Amino acid sequence: MRLVNIGTLTMSMENIFICPNKLFTHVLFRGAQSHRLSFVLKHGFFHVCELASKRVSLILDMPMFDFLKTPFLPLIRTLGKSIARRKFQEDPIFIGGCGRSGTTLLLSMLSAHGEVFACPRELGLFNHTHRDAEGRLVADRIDRLYRSFIFNPISRTAKRWCEKSPSNIHHIDEIDEYFDGKFKFIQMVRDGRDVVLSIHPTAPDRYWVKPQRWVCDVREGFAYKDHPQVKTVRYEDLITDYETTIRDLCQFLELPVSSEILHWHENAKVRRNSAYFSKVEKSHSMSIQKWKRTADTDRLADFMAEPYAKEWLSTLGYEV
Repeated sequence: MRLVNIGTLTMSMENIFICPNKLFTHVLFRGAQSHRLSFVLKHGFFHVCELASKRVSLILDMPMFDFLKTPFLPLIRTLGKSIARRKFQEDPIFIGGCGRSGTTLLLSMLSAHGEVFACPRELGLFNHTHRDAEGRLVADRIDRLYRSFIFNPISRTAKRWCEKSPSNIHHIDEIDEYFDGKFKFIQMVRDGRDVVLSIHPTAPDRYWVKPQRWVCDVREGFAYKDHPQVKTVRYEDLITDYETTIRDLCQFLELPVSSEILHWHENAKVRRNSAYFSKVEKSHSMSIQKWKRTADTDRLADFMAEPYAKEWLSTLGYEV
């Protein structure tokens, strides 16, 4: 049996790939050191498994570990496709939009719905594609989706999966082609002034989004405003009028409005993400119109001077 050390856990590679959706039922602890045992007792076995699962997935996404995953790719794809055929009868959901616009928040909200399996990590499935000898589109990162199916628990009631990557906004055509028009896409938008003043947990010492990126991403998504499978949702509407907005969104997604999603914070399955500073919190209006309270007037002036920024604010219904 081949063992791989994942932090304080020693994992069996054999069990990782042979036991889909039962990953870490065969976690082996190296020795019986008290600090490892106390960590499990303190945080709970399944929480430890969740942490280990994330570490395994991160490791397998690193190019330096291609030698580990390449021999298993056929098995990963076979298992992943098998899970997809058994579990997901409805069209997949994609979320995209400029970073810091609420894409992760919406993923957490949708994860509360019993019929939705929300991939907990950004997969960037269509960031790298090519065409095969017959001209068919190939998503080079599709194995990430299959690993998400294998490594994460899927509710018995789940009928479709949902993936969130801000970069999805630049790949609507590829998504449309790859899934033969059978998909739903949600473009998240937010007042660009709040976006460019937002910071990210992975880089808290600087602003995350440049003004030109907001303009580019909004323009890219809005080009599909008349596409029947694409819907634009404003972050501010989710915050200030959640029930109306989520009911309208469920209708677009052809999802029943459930008690779980109406009370999403108590039922969300995606509670931690690299885009959150700690864990998911209840939404509040303090995150809206932060630009009116900022002391960084130079940053705000840079945004307003960006070509087409004012025009897009107006188009999206924001105060100018």
